[in-house]
Amino acid sequence: MAVNDLASADLKLLGSAKVAVSNTDWNNFDFGDPNDIHLPDTAYAHSDKVLVVFTATTSGSGDLVSFSVQDAPDDDGIGTPAAAATDGTLTELGPGDAHAHTFVRVQSGRPWLRCRVSKVGTADSFTATAKVYAVGSGV
Repeated sequence: MAVNDLASADLKLLGSAKVAVSNTDWNNFDFGDPNDIHLPDTAYAHSDKVLVVFTATTSGSGDLVSFSVQDAPDDDGIGTPAAAATDGTLTELGPGDAHAHTFVRVQSGRPWLRCRVSKVGTADSFTATAKVYAVGSGV
């Protein structure tokens, strides 16, 4: 079996979203109904790690972007999010194009995930993407 076959069996895309960031300070990524990711409704398994990969592209070179991941309890939905437990550097990236990734520690009773991009400055417009993966133990 090829190495790629082994890795792709344990790497599952849970959601992918793209957003334009121009005159606003921040935008939430919309992964489709219900906008945020509810882990029990995806291919996520309890033993998986969650990896989020962010990109922001621009033709400008003045503004900075930051990314964040929030989680929320199931009984309240994503209406009461808080910063999720993550690793990696996600703040004030750039100027210009930005790329970041982070693992998310899924917390008990907080199965909702929201991803956000924020912009510092008024010179540039960005197109930002977020891809959320479940990473199995075989990767």
